[in-house]
Amino acid sequence: MILIVSFPDNAHVERVLEHLDRPTVVFDIADFPHRTRLDARFGASADRISFTPHGQAEIPLEQIGAVWYRRVRPIGLDPALTDSTSRLFAWSESTEALTGLWHAMECFWMNPPAGDEAGQRKIRQLQVARAVGLAVPETLITNDPAAALEFISARDEGGVIRKAFRNIAEAPRSTAVVTADDRARLDDVRYAPVTFQEFVPADLDLRVIVVEHEIFAAAIRSEPEYRTDYRPGIGSAKFSEYELPDEVAAALLALHDRLGLAYGASDFRVTPDGEHVFLEVNPGGEYLFASDRTGQPVPQAIAACLSRHDREHGT
Repeated sequence: MILIVSFPDNAHVERVLEHLDRPTVVFDIADFPHRTRLDARFGASADRISFTPHGQAEIPLEQIGAVWYRRVRPIGLDPALTDSTSRLFAWSESTEALTGLWHAMECFWMNPPAGDEAGQRKIRQLQVARAVGLAVPETLITNDPAAALEFISARDEGGVIRKAFRNIAEAPRSTAVVTADDRARLDDVRYAPVTFQEFVPADLDLRVIVVEHEIFAAAIRSEPEYRTDYRPGIGSAKFSEYELPDEVAAALLALHDRLGLAYGASDFRVTPDGEHVFLEVNPGGEYLFASDRTGQPVPQAIAACLSRHDREHGT
């Protein structure tokens, strides 16, 4: 059996479901513990661990041969539990139980929760990317205004971009070139670390999807106004299939191996002299905006990977 840990109305999951040839269950963490039952029994007889997702039959853990863990929602506590201390305790206990459940699933994961968590950390990504031989931009991540000023001043005007670790809805921050106004506010860096990177001029951007050992690279040619960040200009961009140089492909697979990722969506820039510069990898990154425009069979590859591992598990 294949377990997909995600949430309803997820287009990326729905597309993969169309191609799966094995029994599959979708589990939304937001249903636990309010609407999902967990049973883990240990003693003199054999261990027995199972859970029953909302509206579905009980699932013994040994039946699960492959898990796709993708963009989960927070745990959902019973609304009847209103006391703040009680809710905190229930959340803590539920988190511990659910984490233990994940570790008890000795099967193929795309991606293991721990790998997913560590893999999305930008400092670790860049550290490992350099170690495996990928080119990365000159980067400074700091909460020291003096260090930020020194990094920016060492480069021509327009030669540095700033970016956030995460673009949260409550405080959106786009990736942008550092301006004179930004320089005037550099003292604010002391409030929270900021990522500064040398701007990488590019002939094109790449979105590179890795599904275990398969690589699907898409070239993105954007309008000039989106030269800093292609994402706002996806609608007008031109997409085409792209083949990574062998050495870049090998280094990217090594990055995935070091980070413990079976799936990842990476962004690269290809400079005018042909250098492939790695920017970041997103362990739960989207693929449809690229695969739908290039015709690359990413949903089929994910489904085939999960099905293959489920069969090999012998369930």
